[in-house]
Amino acid sequence: MFIIEFQSFQIKDKAYIDGFFRIHHYEGIDCTFNTLFLWQKAFHTVWSVVDDILFIRAGEGENSFFMPPFAGEKASFSHGLELIHRYLEERNLPFILKGVSPWVLEQIKCHCARGYDFTADRDNWEYIYRVDDLIRLSGKKFKMKKNHLNSFLREYSDYVYEPITLENREDAKAGIAEWFRRHGSIHEEEVALSTCFDYWDELGMRGALIRIYGKVEAFTAGDLVNDHMAHVIFEKANPTIRGLYQVINRDFLVHEFSDVEFVNREEDLGIEGLRQAKMEYNPDHFAEKYTVVCKGI
Repeated sequence: MFIIEFQSFQIKDKAYIDGFFRIHHYEGIDCTFNTLFLWQKAFHTVWSVVDDILFIRAGEGENSFFMPPFAGEKASFSHGLELIHRYLEERNLPFILKGVSPWVLEQIKCHCARGYDFTADRDNWEYIYRVDDLIRLSGKKFKMKKNHLNSFLREYSDYVYEPITLENREDAKAGIAEWFRRHGSIHEEEVALSTCFDYWDELGMRGALIRIYGKVEAFTAGDLVNDHMAHVIFEKANPTIRGLYQVINRDFLVHEFSDVEFVNREEDLGIEGLRQAKMEYNPDHFAEKYTVVCKGI
């Protein structure tokens, strides 16, 4: 039987795994070590390398699936796909790929002889914005967001923006804990946040908080996907303070990513209110994702 020996993501693996992603400038945040490392417990995500091809599997049992194979510089994507087929067929498991980008779809259509069905996974399309748009909020399309921002600045002109450092990291943790107490526990996200703080420097994280009258009322954290793309991973703010989300969003980009063209602010998960909020920021485009299943030969 064909064996792929999977293992969990460990911080020592970061440079090695990110090396597979750097071959192409992927826009999806699933194609980053940081995302896979932080959320591996929530999605039961594991990895392995065979024939210089990175394989990532997630889920459990019949609900498990593969991400597309990430071939090294001298490896073959189509060979990776065949190895996934072999692994699954020998175990009588269905062939399911998730997180498939348009580029990968073209590779499958051009180089793979099997028959496949492709379905757009719209709920997991990631919203990508121009950093300059979210900093400036210029024009009619951003009028409502700019009004919220200006309202905050009029009422809280003495607010304090602070980058996350060793000196204020515990304050940030306390502010996040209060947010969860107020809005309800989200266990998987709390685990990911805790892991993020534990390995902050090793992951190359950047973050910020906002204090109002000395109290932490907003927090955000992100990283760089590549030279052109920033990624906001976490963002929490007191929703009763009008314009606070607009301020933490803008200020974080100004201080940390003003020299980057795009920012990925992740998916809406099919939540109607979240989709509306993300659309109101006028995304430049999406990191599209598709699900691929095999129809057989």
